[in-house]
Amino acid sequence: MKKIFWGIVGLIFFCCAGFGQEALDLFPDQPGSLICWTEVRSAPRPLRIHYLRVALNTPELEVISLPAEDPDGAGPAESQLTQPTDLFRKFQALAAVNANAYSGLSGDIAGLPDWLPGHPIDIHGMVVSQRKMISPFENKRTPFWIDRQRKPHIGDPPTVDDVTEAVSDWFSPLLMYSRIVPDSSDQALHPRTALGYDRTGAWLLLVVVDGRQRGFSEGVSLYELAQILQSQGCSQSINLDGGGSSIMLIREPGKDVRTINSPSGRNHRPVPVMLGVRKSAFPRSLP
Repeated sequence: MKKIFWGIVGLIFFCCAGFGQEALDLFPDQPGSLICWTEVRSAPRPLRIHYLRVALNTPELEVISLPAEDPDGAGPAESQLTQPTDLFRKFQALAAVNANAYSGLSGDIAGLPDWLPGHPIDIHGMVVSQRKMISPFENKRTPFWIDRQRKPHIGDPPTVDDVTEAVSDWFSPLLMYSRIVPDSSDQALHPRTALGYDRTGAWLLLVVVDGRQRGFSEGVSLYELAQILQSQGCSQSINLDGGGSSIMLIREPGKDVRTINSPSGRNHRPVPVMLGVRKSAFPRSLP
């Protein structure tokens, strides 16, 4: 098992070296357990792809959802827009990406100028944080969830009691049992955020592709995004919210939070929930 794990780590460094990129070890207490790197491509167009890989069998680390506060309790809002760095710091994350899509309570459109921090919203799809239901399951929204043994899953959970953390896709799953789901005829290019994991569930990969930045990084289609996840060894993968919300934040040891990618709007767009990794408050042996 150790040979397989370090082989994966070696592959990461090999890929990074090919593009002159240095892999960042974000949790040196367990070297190689939480690594971030960037890939620069010139074909089929300029692209910058940011990767974050976490070993799920590391007891000292846990994958968590990072929801914003519910602004009205039992009222209609499930969450409110919050700056990504504020969510990151609140949950003491080591790394995180944006997660679920959302809409306003009156059907207004995400991304309009009045979508400021504090704006009450409805989250699209399931969100569970520390076993607490933040947003319920929705048809046509595929959840990613972690069970009590910290195993990753994509699809409907048998019961809510099985779920400790969850976020949901936007528009389409990407890979199901290694098969690409999106249609190759769809060529819409956008910034993207996605997650995936390997066949054995040993590691989780979070990916952000920059877009809408001519000559720097112009974005990918959903089919191309699926190919990226597949090329990294993922067998299961979903597409998360993208566009101006796509963001990857990290915190290196002894340093403050910083943004790894280049958001298309140049500034951070507030979001209602993220998916991240943090040091476990109660490390335990895994089965």
